Order: sequence, then structure tokens, then C-alpha cells
Amino acid sequence: MEMPQNRLWRSQIAGISLDGTAKMNPPHGQNADQTYVPHEDIFRKDINALRALAVTSVVGFHLHLSGFGGGFAGVDSFLVITGYLMGLKVVRSLISDRFSLVAFWTARMRRIYPALAVVVILTVIAGWFFMLPVQFFKHLLQSLSALAFVSNFAFSFDSGYFSAPAQTKALLHTWSLSVEWQFYFWMPIIAILTWRRRRSIDVLLGVFLSATMLSLAWCLWESHTNVTAQPFFSLRTRAWEPLVGGLIAIAETKYRSGWARPPFLTYIGWLLLLACTLVSMPENGWPNEYTILPVTGAALVIISRNEFLLLRNSATQRIGGWSYSIYLWHWPICVLVLGWCALHGTEADYETKAAVIVSSIAIGAASYSFIEQPFRANSSFWTATPLLKLSTSIFSVLAILTIAGYLDNGFAWRFPDYIQAAEAARRIDTPRGECFRNKNSTKPSPETYCSFGDLDQDPSLILWGDSFANQFLEPLSVSAATHHLHGLIATQSACRVYLGHPPSPCAAFIQETLRFILGPKGPSIIVIDSSWGRGDDATVVIDRLLDAGKTVILIKPLLNIGFDLPQRWIENQVRQGGPIPNWSVEATPSLLVSVQRATMEKFIVAKHATNPHFITIDPQTKICGDGSCTLVKDGKPNFRDTAHIASETAMQYLPLFDEALDKLSPQHGRFFHVQR
Repeated sequence: MEMPQNRLWRSQIAGISLDGTAKMNPPHGQNADQTYVPHEDIFRKDINALRALAVTSVVGFHLHLSGFGGGFAGVDSFLVITGYLMGLKVVRSLISDRFSLVAFWTARMRRIYPALAVVVILTVIAGWFFMLPVQFFKHLLQSLSALAFVSNFAFSFDSGYFSAPAQTKALLHTWSLSVEWQFYFWMPIIAILTWRRRRSIDVLLGVFLSATMLSLAWCLWESHTNVTAQPFFSLRTRAWEPLVGGLIAIAETKYRSGWARPPFLTYIGWLLLLACTLVSMPENGWPNEYTILPVTGAALVIISRNEFLLLRNSATQRIGGWSYSIYLWHWPICVLVLGWCALHGTEADYETKAAVIVSSIAIGAASYSFIEQPFRANSSFWTATPLLKLSTSIFSVLAILTIAGYLDNGFAWRFPDYIQAAEAARRIDTPRGECFRNKNSTKPSPETYCSFGDLDQDPSLILWGDSFANQFLEPLSVSAATHHLHGLIATQSACRVYLGHPPSPCAAFIQETLRFILGPKGPSIIVIDSSWGRGDDATVVIDRLLDAGKTVILIKPLLNIGFDLPQRWIENQVRQGGPIPNWSVEATPSLLVSVQRATMEKFIVAKHATNPHFITIDPQTKICGDGSCTLVKDGKPNFRDTAHIASETAMQYLPLFDEALDKLSPQHGRFFHVQR
């Protein structure tokens, strides 16, 4: 039977750091971050190599390097490592009755916060000079969320259909740090409560195993039912990954002696990880069942404890040691370089990408040496109170700056007026935003269908479709009021009107709306627009509506520009060094979505050409003619992104809706009514 003192001697693990190291200090005179670890827990080169592969995979993926199609799975390896190292620390300290939540969180804060704070501060300074008003204000909000370790929530709610692209979010990668910190918060609390109740390693193992299975089950369910990006950023769907590492830690503690570690396990683990990096993994719905592969690979590497020659080379070990700082710095550098390339109308070539890699490693190494290490080495000074004061001060200054940015419109005065005009076009002012349903459910409708037009009349018209329908709400509303029509809004983001097999939650919304329209109180006039796929997607629904005696007004596709118009407009003006008040481009078949429109003409328009209940609206007629299409006119853009019209120029389409509704006026022998 093992002596209690020996067990205590081996179990004190508080000094394990995130790079796989463990400090070797005598048991006397040690602090919370300096505890004795037995020989088998000394710095592990295999874990350090695992971190090197993980950060290399992530960087390669973000730079779109060949052979890194699944590189984003490197984050999953990080999470397993985190769970293992922190699991060792917590479990063994609990066994020794020397665990302290404050000491644990302080050690984690000392490890993570300083380098993160420096990155946040420098990106804010850089953003002042390079970020446009709206983007800069969002960056300030994201900076606060990163420092508060809640950026996973912030980016989750900023991942909708109209959100800015990832390469404009310099702190997007901090979501994983937030997930880790939330794990640091909950995991030890659950472990403490479990241990104090039963003081049994078996019970602790059972609780962690149950939590792992619950999180995995939730992850698999969400990956197939939630079409938003929220599961990607959520601790609920990610917790099973660090918990797998925690299970290994608990099992090692329980079965320290006699745990067989066949050498082939390490080779299987590394092969799995390399395969996940090299093969393009399905990003949509991640994490999902495929995530089990990199998690299993990382787990096998940790379990096997095999430090073969390839893992022990100096370059691998250095990259592993610098991995946290490299991870922190590589993405802001990517964003800066990609933004510079876009501004100058060039693509990031291999030389540019190589420069990003070298810069990330160099700055990461400097961050490790001059930020990470000094804070960790001065653990006696950087205790809970100084760290709290430091973090509070930085957060407060940024909070004040954020409030000022809100009040001062993102400090728009930093840029010339013509840049501000282009930037204003990017602001999403969704018409009747409280009624436009989106896939993140951030704007639930206060009523089943919101109203517009002449509210003194019974509802006789409905606008049905996705964001491409909703963008015409303003001119349609004015026209409906003029024609004394009461309209209803049935629009949902990324949910085209299609009766085939639309993805959830579109199916429920479409079926619900169709039942209402065909019901006894359904409106008689249906205005339809969507992001039509092939062009004939609306055939079934239009046939069904017309067969039911409804009047259908079909809005034809507008343009597919192929690039973010306001951004390109800004870039062109910067390169020119002055305003570009008017901008027209050649009306190419691709721009005019000619194939889609031709299919629609063949299968829908021609089919119902003689039906007086079928009317079409062609918005192209307002901005295209003589072989060109106008993108910017009189300093105002016609689009707010690659295809959606800008709110400030939406009223130019009013005559088209007036003309369509005029055809339904009493003098043409047609009257509006609601079926009762």
C-alpha cells in the first residue's frame, strides 16, 4: 500500500503550464504555481510537439496553404491538451487537499492574459489608422469581449448572413481562448463539488465521463439541427474535447502503475492528426462527428507518451514552446496583410504568405520571451490582486474608448468625406428589422406577420422571401400605401421560397407561410423574391399559388457583382487619392445572372405570360442599360455588399412597384379582396 506522504509528493501538480511543462521545485517554500512533480510529469516533448503541429496546422489553414485543408482542427488538439494538463493539475491537487480555486485561476490568468492584452492593445492602435468607422467600433467591442473571455459569444452573434467577413475581424481567433477560460471556470468547480461529496477518484471519473458524453451528444445534435455558427463557438458543444483530456488525466492518476502504453498508439495518433490536417475537412457544422478524429489523435498521442526522435528536434520544440504567442499573433498579421493586398488590388502570393509565417514566428518568439516568461517567472509578484488591478485598468480604458466610439460614430472624422460615404453604405439598415427573421433568431418578430401600407384596410398583400425580398420593403411599402393596400411581411434570412427540401428552419417557416396564404384569411396578392438557385426553383410554389386563385408578383434577379461593392469602392478611391462619385461596369452575363434569368424566363415567365394574375418586376431596368450597369451614382452606391441593394438608394425602384400595382387597380377590372 502506498504511503500517504508519497502520494502527496507525487500528486502536487499545480505547476504544469500550457506548453506541457512542469516546474520542479521542492515541496517546502513553494507557492501555488511552483509545486513538485515526479519524474514522469517532467516537461513532455510529445505534448510540446503536439502543440507545434496544432499551431502550424491553424496558421497553414488560415493562409490557405496547400496541404492544410483541415488545419482548423488544430484548435481541437489544443483543447484536448488543455483538458489534460488542467485535469492533472486539478485532480492531483484535490487528492493532496491542496487545491485552491483562486490560485488556479490566478495561474491561468498569469499564463494567458498578459500576451492577450498586448495583442488587443496593439490591434486597437493599428485599427485607429486602418479600420473604417463601423469596423473600428466593432473591433473595440470585440476587444472588450476578448479581454473578458466572452468573445466566443460576441463572434457567435456576429456570424450571420450579413456579418463582415472573417478577414476583417482581427481578434476572431480569440474565441478559442474564451472557450478555454470558460472551461477553466467550470471544470474545477464541478471537480471540487464532486470530490468534496464522495472523495472518490472513481466517482470523479464517472462525473467527467458523463459530462463528456452529454457534451458530445449535444454537439452531434447541434451540428445537424442548428444551421447557424453558434455551435462552433459554444462551450456546450466544445466541452467534450477538453474533457477527453481531463479523462486521460484522471485515468492516469487512478492507474498510474501498470497502465500499458503500446508504442503503436502514438503512431496511430500522429497519423490521424496529419490526415486531418492534410485532408479538407467539412467546415460546415463543425464540431461534428468528424471532430472525433483529431480529438482521438491528440488523445492517443498524450496517452502513449512516446517521444520518438522526430519530436525531439529543436525546431519542433521551439515552435511548441512559442505556440501560444504564435497563435495570438498570426491572425492579426494575416488580417493586416490581406487588407493591404486588397487595398492594392493584389492577391497574397507565396512570398507574402511566407513573410506572414516568418513574422508570426518571430513576433511569437519575442512575445514568449518578453511577455509570457517574465510574468510567469514573477509569480510571487503577479498574484491575484495585481493581476486584477492590471486587467481592470486595461478593460476600463478600452470601455471608455468604446463608449466614445459609439457616441462619435466610430471616429469617422479620421477619414475623408468620400470614404465615409462609402463606409456608410456598408451599414446594414434592414427595413423593419424587428420583423425580418434571421437564422440567429436575434430579431424575433413581435407578431406573426408585421404590417405595412394602409393599415385601415384588411390585409390583402404579403411580401414573401428571404433578404432579397426584404430589401425592397421600403418602396413596396410606399406603393402599397398609395394603392390603399395593407401588406404583411414574411421574410427570413437565407430562406428562399422553395417547396422542395429547404434546410431547417426554413422548412417550418415556408410551410407555415404557405398554409397561411392558402388559408381562409390569406392575402390575395403575393410578392415573391428570393436568392433563386437555378432560376426555376419557384416553379412549384408559383403554380400552386396561381392555381389557388392568387395574384403573384415575381421580382426578377438583380445583379451578382461578385465583390463587396462598398469595400471595392473604398479601395479604388484610396488608390486614386480622391472621390469616385460615379462608377459603371460592363453588363457581362455573369453580372446580369443571365443563365439564371434565362431559366426563369423559360420555365416560369413564358409559362404564365398570358395569365393576368402573374406579373413580373425587373429591377435591372433601373440601373442597367446600353451595355453597362451603374454601381455608384452621384456619390451613392446602389449596393451594400455583393448583391443586396443599399437602403439609401432603394426608393429608385418605387416606379416599378407602382406600375405593377397599377395593373391591379379597379379600372383594369381587378379588385383586391381577402378570402374569408
